Amino acid sequence: MAYKAVILDIDGTILPHGKTISIATKDAIERLKEHNMKVLIATGRAPYFSDVVIKDIGVESMVFFNGAYAQHEGKEIHKNTIDKQILNNVHMLAQDYQHPLTFLSGSHFKATNLEHPFVKEAYLHDAWKPDLAPSQYWMEQDIYQLFLHCDTEEELPYQSKIPELDFRRWTSADAKTCDVNLSNSNKAVGLTKLLEKLGIAPDETVAFGDGLNDMEMLTMAGMGVAMGSARDEVKQAANMVTLTAEEDGVRHGLKQLGLI
Repeated sequence: MAYKAVILDIDGTILPHGKTISIATKDAIERLKEHNMKVLIATGRAPYFSDVVIKDIGVESMVFFNGAYAQHEGKEIHKNTIDKQILNNVHMLAQDYQHPLTFLSGSHFKATNLEHPFVKEAYLHDAWKPDLAPSQYWMEQDIYQLFLHCDTEEELPYQSKIPELDFRRWTSADAKTCDVNLSNSNKAVGLTKLLEKLGIAPDETVAFGDGLNDMEMLTMAGMGVAMGSARDEVKQAANMVTLTAEEDGVRHGLKQLGLI
C-alpha cells in the first residue's frame, strides 16, 4: 500500500507526558513532509491546548476535541457541538452527585469548581488553568467536549442515564478525570471529514495513538500503530505496536514501515 498521510495523536504519542517533543520526533515529521506525505494531528485537546505543539511541527490539518472539530489551513471543515438538552442533563446529574465539570468551547474552557482536588489535579502539570464557569455558561456557548472529574466507579450513572455521551478516562483507569464526548463523535469521524477534503482514502493513511480515544482512528486507518505505552485493548485495535513516546516510538514505527 502506498500511504499518503500520517495521522498523529499528541499526548503520549508525539509528546511524552509532561515533556516536550524530541528532536528525533520533529526530524521524523520533517522527513515525512520532504517525501510529500501529508501529516495530520488528531487529538482530544482543544485548539487552544494544541497551538504550541502544532506551530512547533508545522501541521496544517487538525482534528480536535476527539473528532468534534476539524480544521484545514485555518478553515473549519467539521464541527459537532453537544446539544443543550444533553448538556443540561449532565449538569443536573453532576450537581446531584457534586462532581465538578469542565466545559470546553471553541475558544476557552471553564470549570464549575476550581477548588476541588480532582480539578486541581487535572491541570496540575499544564500551563493553562480554567476560569470559574458562570451560571448557565454552557447554555450560552457552543460546547464541543466536557471533562467529568470523579472516580471511575462514580462515572457509571452518567453512562447509563446519558447514553448520547461517551466517557473515557484520561491515561489510566484510576485517573480522576474523563473526556466526555458525543457517542457519535470520535477521532475517526472528524478524520473522515478531513480526509475527504484532502482527497485521501482512510486505507491510504497510517495512524499513531496510545489512548482509548484513539481506537476508532487506529481501526479506520490502513495501518494503525499503537504506542508501546498503550493499554492492551488499544494495542489489540492496532495493526502493529511501536516503542513508547519517550523512546521516540513514532520515528521507530515510521522506520519500520519504510516511510522515513
